Amino acid sequence: YIFLTINKFDTQQIKSNEKVIFYADNITPAHKTLIDKFNKTYGGQIKVVPIDLPFTKFTTNERKELLARSLRSKSDKIDLFAIDIIWGYRFAKWAENLDKYIEKDLLDKIISPTKMTCIYKDSLIAVPFVVDVGTLYYREDALKKLPNSDRIIEEINNSITWDRLLELQRKLKIEDRFYLFPADDYEGLVCTYYELILNQNRDFFNNSEIDFTRIEAKKALQLLYDLIYKYKSTTQKVTSFTEQPANEYFVKNDGLFLRSWPTFIKEYESNNNVSNLDEFFKKAPLPKFEETKPASVLGGWNLMIAKSSRNKKETAIFLKYLISEDSQRYLFEQNGSLPVHKDVYENIHLTKNREELEYYQKAFEYSVHRPMLTDYTRISDIISFYVHEALNNKIGIEEALYLATKKIKSNEVLFK
Repeated sequence: YIFLTINKFDTQQIKSNEKVIFYADNITPAHKTLIDKFNKTYGGQIKVVPIDLPFTKFTTNERKELLARSLRSKSDKIDLFAIDIIWGYRFAKWAENLDKYIEKDLLDKIISPTKMTCIYKDSLIAVPFVVDVGTLYYREDALKKLPNSDRIIEEINNSITWDRLLELQRKLKIEDRFYLFPADDYEGLVCTYYELILNQNRDFFNNSEIDFTRIEAKKALQLLYDLIYKYKSTTQKVTSFTEQPANEYFVKNDGLFLRSWPTFIKEYESNNNVSNLDEFFKKAPLPKFEETKPASVLGGWNLMIAKSSRNKKETAIFLKYLISEDSQRYLFEQNGSLPVHKDVYENIHLTKNREELEYYQKAFEYSVHRPMLTDYTRISDIISFYVHEALNNKIGIEEALYLATKKIKSNEVLFK
């Protein structure tokens, strides 16, 4: 259970008259610094106790189930918690309505890309905290050794086509480490798969029913399969990789291209006690199919206040502190997570990583949403399972997508 991960030192320091706020998230050193600063400011009144759910220990799906289990039990050991932006409908029944806590002026300061994920039945059930967008990383130093490197790098920076990328692989004769992506049975695989679908047709999920037997879905899965088995662009090990192992493999095996998130470099440096990776790894839009616009799935985390919280007013004070301009700028500079507060972008001259922030402002132009559905997590579990089965050669591509569509339409729940 979640409460077992609470730091005993933090709870021992609580004063009798303090309101205690339990905050569940991936608690990085930057989060801890912000928490310590808040606790010092509100000493004797409010104390935030972090509950760490690190990405190095829990996958996105495992974190989802841990939170759901705790909230289902109406535990008083969780007041504020971070959810994947796509989980809103799943967690709405456990979330406090925030309309009375978040002023319109503050909400107007939040950038638009993920704001829509916080509304359920016309109520504000969450607030955007940090944003992610699918990103291609490449080894600039390795590419610069090639003839016509400037032309190749320019093509990559303008979203290279898959055909041209694979042509580059053939010329370089690189296998297993040319293009890395996480492909375990979890939400990260779904993001990669949906990017390939939405790259072909941004309206794919706008139909009345979801049908993965359509041509775009088949073409997307065929490419992922071929990257592993036909082109050998990546190691077969990717079918057991979430983000962290994929990132590790990419760096330690001199990979050339990697599909990841904006936090990749900062997280890797922090976890491995290294620095200056951004000198070697550069960012670009994800590859695309011919005559299409690149598509990068929007990710990130929203904050919710638990309906079972005994200290909602105090929790709201801490929530607003986390989404303030100063806190958002600090998290971006330390973690690489993209800020949700407009003023961080408008006052870009105050930001250390100015060029990086400017890059991601443009990257939002290519962003796409996963479908906002009440039963999204059920559908996601089904599609990740069958796509993963196909990538592991346990089932054919057409059969995998047929079975996934059939199970989705039958309203069945997949138990893994």
